[in-house]
Order: sequence, then C-alpha cells, then structure tokens
Amino acid sequence: MSQQLLFVARIGPGRLESQALLLCRSIRRFAGSHRDARIVLLQSRDEDELRLDTRRALSEIGVELRRERLNEDFPGLPTANKTFAAAWAERHGVEDVVVFVDSDTFFAQEPFALQLPDSLAAVRPVNAKNIGSAGRDDPHDEFWTRVHERFGTAPPPLVRTTVTGEEIHGYWNSGLVATRRDAGLMNRWCEITEVLLRERFVPANGALNQLDQVALAVALAGTDVEVLDASYNYPLPLRERLPASIATARLDELVHVHYFRSLHFPGFLETLAPPLELSSPVAAWLREHLPLVPTEFGTEPRKVYRSATSS
Repeated sequence: MSQQLLFVARIGPGRLESQALLLCRSIRRFAGSHRDARIVLLQSRDEDELRLDTRRALSEIGVELRRERLNEDFPGLPTANKTFAAAWAERHGVEDVVVFVDSDTFFAQEPFALQLPDSLAAVRPVNAKNIGSAGRDDPHDEFWTRVHERFGTAPPPLVRTTVTGEEIHGYWNSGLVATRRDAGLMNRWCEITEVLLRERFVPANGALNQLDQVALAVALAGTDVEVLDASYNYPLPLRERLPASIATARLDELVHVHYFRSLHFPGFLETLAPPLELSSPVAAWLREHLPLVPTEFGTEPRKVYRSATSS
C-alpha cells in the first residue's frame, strides 16, 4: 500500500520565495502519485511578510503557509531552522512519512524510495568529506567521538561521499531527509541540534554551517537507514565532478535535484559540463521558471557562520 507523504520546507522573504515556489510547483507537476500530497512551508514568526504574489501563487497550488516559532534561540545559525521545521511537521502531521526538503531543490520524477517500504529513514551522503571522519586516525574523529559519547551512540557504517567518493562514517546531506513519522526522528534531530548549540559542540574549524548535518548523523545512528541512490539530492552545480555513471544524467533521469544558488544566475543551465540535455520535458518546464529572483543572489558569496569563540 502506498504511504502518504508530507512535504515540508522553509520559506522566508527574499530568495527563499522563488526557490520554495519552484519546489512546490515541481511536486505538483512531477511527483506522480504524490503530486497532490500535503505541502507545508514554514516561516519563522519574526520574519517579514512574504510578497503578495508569492502567497497567491502558493495558494493556487494548494500549499499551506504557516508562521511558527522556529529557530528563535539560535539566530546565529539560520540553517538550524530546517530541524525545527521538520520537527514541527512530525508533531502536527498525520501522514506516514515526513519529507523535509531544502527550498533550493526540485523534483523531476515520482520519489518512490521516499515511501520507506523497508526502513525508518532515507538520506544521501554528504557531497564531500569536510568535517566527516574516516575512523580513528582521522583528524576529525576526536570531534565525532565526543559527540557520539554525549548522546550514547556509535559511529554509523561507512559510506562514500556523493561527489568525492571518500569513505567516511555515515554523515548525511540534510537537503533531503525522509523519516517515518511515528519513529520520532525529526524531533530527535531537532533536539540534538539544540544540545550541540547550547553545549557548544563546535568542529575544529569553528564553522557552524554543517552542525545540522552532524546532528542528523547522530539522530539516525543505530537506525535502519536507506542510503538513496544518486538520482536523489543530485548536486547539479557539481555535475562535472560526479562519477561518470551519473555525471551525464538527463534531468528526467533524476528524481530530486539540489541546485544551491545556481538557478538565480541567468543562463546557468547552458553553462553546465557535461552539457545538460535541454530538450526533455523536465528541462523545458524548468526553463519556463528561470532565472529565479533575485538574480543577484546567484553571484553573492556563500556566508559561513562561525562560533563566536572560534579564531
């Protein structure tokens, strides 16, 4: 029997408006038996109001907009908002599976694997090792050892990173996370994120951007996790660095695409290497909605959030 999915993502004034609208439109267009699934976009109650045209467009396709208390205690790490949004959806949903998705993503096919027929959660590995650990001799292992000791968990089995192919203990990309609602994993993810921030578990480099993914690795440790194939959470701007088996994929061969800030940049699809086939129905649909606004966001440097005590 098909499982009911609840899609949840973050929205806020500015760049997230066009990103979230594209995501929701893609679900309604390409998600197959889940195209009419419930979609909830969560906005922090202390943020400015969304544009009227955004609210109207989302209403027309049946998207719920909610203003809730999200990451009010940790404004220095806005990426933590996703864990609060996912936890809210788990508490207030009635569907079988909660699917958290980053706003800068879209679906290109029905996400069959997110129905979780044989597991409690489904994720993709991170794109590159960064602060991940390959084991006891790894320079980052001391950080992970402290984290796992704090929560009474053990390092997950080894996986290979999506882009660089490095072998590390399970460390997951938080741009797409599906969990069975009754397992309570989204709330555990949020709770662990709060503990890491309150108790200042900070990687050696002082960067906080990936702390939500550290918390996710701990929340899913010891859990029956399905490692999704490379057609999910596909890192479009890193296409030329992917393994040959997936680097030349057409958009209609992918299920879920992560584009980061790239679709705000006019003409981005034409710059990809290996070249992207632009005649497919998915590509034609996507080009109708590009570039995303504001276009200047495509050239803004990515901000790194750091601990106040880091050097």
